[in-house]
Amino acid sequence: MRYLFAAGLVITTIVAQSVSAGTIVLLSDPSGLSAELEFTLVNPTTLEIRAKNTSTGVPGGFSNSDQILTGVSWDFGVLGEDPTDPLITGGSVMTGPTSASVNFDITNVGSNADVSGEFGYSNMDGSGGLTNVLTSNKAQATPFGGANLDGPANIDGPQGGLVASTPLVALGGLGAINDEYIATLTLDKPLADLSFLTLNPVRVEFGSDAAFVPEPASLGLLALGGTALLKRRR
Repeated sequence: MRYLFAAGLVITTIVAQSVSAGTIVLLSDPSGLSAELEFTLVNPTTLEIRAKNTSTGVPGGFSNSDQILTGVSWDFGVLGEDPTDPLITGGSVMTGPTSASVNFDITNVGSNADVSGEFGYSNMDGSGGLTNVLTSNKAQATPFGGANLDGPANIDGPQGGLVASTPLVALGGLGAINDEYIATLTLDKPLADLSFLTLNPVRVEFGSDAAFVPEPASLGLLALGGTALLKRRR
């Protein structure tokens, strides 16, 4: 079953970003599912994404895997394929400064550890129209490479995704990373700024098929309040 949660997108001050500025996207749902994403343009061809599972609850009927944040997707330009948009060509994923792995089969890792082997990327989501994907659960993703630390060597399930600092439901042996990870993505074309975040929705996926989707940014949504927040890091 696919769970789809829609929310209005509230925009505070959004201006052209310098390469050192970060933008935070906060997503939440009344059920308690929530996430915090921070996009930072390290340089024109290097994008950093910090993903944090901030959930405090899950919808009724969710399984142990559905609490795991497994994917982030967005689009660098107008929705759909555009040959002028940058493509992800590689990168790496590290655990956060206060994170660690939970139930990893081969080894448990602590903070600031390389967990690239648990993640992959794609430039075509195929399900929601968003073309750029950072994921731990899509078989069609291109692996970043590196040692496989948990579960099957291919990316085929929620293993390695993010749970909240304290898991909300017993994991039942599933491997995960608690709290947050930091992904550094290499792009094949320079990106001028982070203004793409104001053009299209950003989506996070929980489990293998539970998606949380905010609506695209528009002036008409400013009056709605909503449950998603996009703001500039100062």
